[in-house]
Amino acid sequence: MRRLLLVGVGMLGAALLFHARFTLVLSVGESMRPTLGDRALLLVDRRAYRAAAPRRTDVVVARHFGELITKRVVGLPGETVEVQEGRLLLEGVLVVEDHALMPGRLRISPGRLGEDRYALLGDNRSLERSQIVQAVVARDQILGKVVASLPLADFGRLLRTGE
Repeated sequence: MRRLLLVGVGMLGAALLFHARFTLVLSVGESMRPTLGDRALLLVDRRAYRAAAPRRTDVVVARHFGELITKRVVGLPGETVEVQEGRLLLEGVLVVEDHALMPGRLRISPGRLGEDRYALLGDNRSLERSQIVQAVVARDQILGKVVASLPLADFGRLLRTGE
């Protein structure tokens, strides 16, 4: 009985520690394809930016106009950010992005980011302009860094097929 109690207390402690650092978020939409699909369960490290600033290419979850969004950091404080034909330019220079993208014709006029502001953009640049959310957020609006994802569509398919 005592051993069972110790195991239960240990599991509760582990769950509380996990919750203090991580949160689970459901990513909805096509804006992060091909990196993340619609309805992916994301493990978000809420402490990732306590001692370090977000870095370019980090996939983050942020609060934007009262909603949670999942985007990639493309611009850092003080930089001039622009998108031409779906391609990222910083300070007017084309950036070769080394992650998967869905190319498109997206255009965003140049703009300089203020102090403590980050430009966020999805990997799917082929969506209609009305479907694309690009955001400029303060560091305190960034909930955390995405450290893992589970495509729920794949998980459901596994359950149905028994694989």
